[in-house]
Amino acid sequence: MTRHAAVLGWPIGHSASPAIHDAAFRATGVDAVMRARAVPPDELLATVAALAGDGCLGASVTVPHKQAVMAACTSLTAPAARIGAVNCLQFVAAAATGTTAVIGHNTDGVGFAAALAAAGLARPAVAVVLGAGGAARAVVDALLGLGSQVTVVARRPEAADWLPAPAVVRAWTPAVLAEVVATAAVLIDATSAGLDAAADRQLAAAVPVTQTPPGCLVTSLIYHHATALLELADHAGRPTLDGRGMLVHQAAAAFTLWTGLPAPLAVMTAALDAELTRRARGA
Repeated sequence: MTRHAAVLGWPIGHSASPAIHDAAFRATGVDAVMRARAVPPDELLATVAALAGDGCLGASVTVPHKQAVMAACTSLTAPAARIGAVNCLQFVAAAATGTTAVIGHNTDGVGFAAALAAAGLARPAVAVVLGAGGAARAVVDALLGLGSQVTVVARRPEAADWLPAPAVVRAWTPAVLAEVVATAAVLIDATSAGLDAAADRQLAAAVPVTQTPPGCLVTSLIYHHATALLELADHAGRPTLDGRGMLVHQAAAAFTLWTGLPAPLAVMTAALDAELTRRARGA
């Protein structure tokens, strides 16, 4: 019998997770499909409970539910608890009691670390993270785990009250940006600016990417397209990395949690690329 996995968000039409996971299921012979489910915030807890009761293989969680879904979890893994967000639900049935535990994971951090390693930067000594919102949390957790010296630059430094030591937060000013990027081994744009054309251009103009060291890896968590910052970095001869690698690697970690199988990374990457190409063509 075909099992079902889900990705939960509001809205959810943007998600590429079904394309990635369905390709992985086919490649490994797992009889399962993933469906995108648009879940309003006030229906989230009931939806998770229903999935647990229906024998759901597993669920991915995207915006705006990554923090709220923690209330639906029986337990949290250490990374999820540290980060304060859950992006992956694992349903574990207990035959003796007839109940199903909902385990909350966060695979965003391991996904980001794996993407860095695949880009040839397994342990960056100095990391600069732009933005202190939800997307930055998993990135900072991963970087601290790699032993990086982490500086978060935020327009509202008070928004980084979650930031664990020894990471530090600095106010977003031209002088601070120029100072911190000058020694960065990796510069991560963890803002949402790339989702808006005007904001994308403004951020790229504000960040002095040409003042980064020649080998600095400039990255963005956005996977739909190359941001203006990445384009400037590329023109300046800096290596760049968009959000596709993180997306695939976090999905791969979820796939293994749900199935117990090694994830077919090449297949999942190709599926994401094909889905993005299809969308770009308006198919």
